Amino acid sequence: MNKELMEKTREWMELERKTQKQREKAEEYYDTNLMKLIEEDFIERNKDYVFEKVRHLVVSVGTSYEPIVLNISLLEPDQILFLYTEKSKPTLDKIVDYTGLKASAYEKRLINELDPIDIYQKIKDAYIAWEQQEDIYIDFTGGTKAMSAAAALAGAMIGATMIYVASEDYLVDFRKPNPGSECLTYIENPLAVFGDIEIGKAFDLYAQQDFAGAAERLETLKEDIPDPVMRQELGFDYLISRVYEAWDALDFSRANEIVGELNRQLKRDGRRFKEHPLVKNKKMLDLQTVALERLGKIPGLIAGKKQKEIITSGEIIHPLMFTMHMNAMTREGQQKYDMATLLFYRLLEMIEQRRLSLYNLYVSDMRYEEMKIDKRKDPELAGMGVSERLEWLKSEMYNIKRELFRGSISTYLPNPVSLLDGFIILAALGDEIFDKDYHKRIVTLKQTRSKVFLRNNSIFAHGLGPVSKADYSKFRDFVIEVFKKFCDIEKIDYEKMNGIFTWISLNQG
Repeated sequence: MNKELMEKTREWMELERKTQKQREKAEEYYDTNLMKLIEEDFIERNKDYVFEKVRHLVVSVGTSYEPIVLNISLLEPDQILFLYTEKSKPTLDKIVDYTGLKASAYEKRLINELDPIDIYQKIKDAYIAWEQQEDIYIDFTGGTKAMSAAAALAGAMIGATMIYVASEDYLVDFRKPNPGSECLTYIENPLAVFGDIEIGKAFDLYAQQDFAGAAERLETLKEDIPDPVMRQELGFDYLISRVYEAWDALDFSRANEIVGELNRQLKRDGRRFKEHPLVKNKKMLDLQTVALERLGKIPGLIAGKKQKEIITSGEIIHPLMFTMHMNAMTREGQQKYDMATLLFYRLLEMIEQRRLSLYNLYVSDMRYEEMKIDKRKDPELAGMGVSERLEWLKSEMYNIKRELFRGSISTYLPNPVSLLDGFIILAALGDEIFDKDYHKRIVTLKQTRSKVFLRNNSIFAHGLGPVSKADYSKFRDFVIEVFKKFCDIEKIDYEKMNGIFTWISLNQG
């Protein structure tokens, strides 16, 4: 403290100790002789603790103008919102007069100091008006304890920087800090203490495969957690949550884009975080990245009306099929059995579509006359003319349908084809998805028919009630059995691929 300030402080104290009339003179003396010196001293001692340009400042106004003036003079904010009460009106006037604030530089809001909701709303309104900027400061030095607490809670919610003017040498008799003892104080974000709880909540959502919910929490945590090392790790967690959110929603383009950013960050910083689950499972992530690159071709092919290329390319259709499998198991984990049933039904359709495509048959446009036959596998069928071959197929399908259905049976070749019709065609052609034994083919088709009936009675199809867990489990087991056989035929390692198409856990244990 400089000598002049010390001398003026002693004179003021002497006046304050005397009669009420002289005390008023002491207040006047403080304002005219001390305050400017205190302000200059405060700025000089605290200017190194101002780390950025302050654009927006919210201030709760009490009955003391001094600490508010000190922070305004130090921070020089562009815009100020004053929260005041009827009782603190004179203080607000004094602040504006002392600082010489222009009318365009501040706004004032009258509040009910006993109603925290009113304070929350006023701060929220300012937050929105200031376009949810991250550089908002809240000074809760002034005002009642209730006002200060409400302002601090609101500040924590919007991620504001919270400050107040503190002093370790408060003069109780004079109701002021000892001049020269005032200092700017920052309040640590509550996440410094409670961050681990919030992180735990985010990881719980991730473990429940609620990737959108996890990402929403992690987006805030990765910016606000004080520990820079933890912020970086949470950045990895946030990105993988966004990747899986997009993948689970079949938004392959976005998933591809985000996994690219995640891989760039892991390449840059991964060596410093060897114990992070994504670093430890980098090989798995690399395989998932390849899968997403292949899946990322689908939107372009659809836009170019080249859907057939999706089905005929094993590099694309196989990852898509395992994506259906993965998504179905995710819905099962969330106990959404109707949705899981639909996803497994779609997998069954893809198996049918893929196998039919090998015969140059496509479910939405069945050009039977262009059907391809493997001469080595079916030399007799290959030797037939087109008309003779179509009559043969009609006859085979008719015989199979007589085993499956009662009543009159149609003899026409369906176009487009349903799931069951598609499998009947494959059975008639003796496709490898079926057993060579004719009677076993019929058994499989009967199982398929009953499982299709289950899906059709789902509330998401033609029914009005939900699928039970027991019925769902039967359907899932049947589809997985067919899918495993499909993988054997197409030389896919089911267990290995299923491992690749499994969400990577963020559990550090």
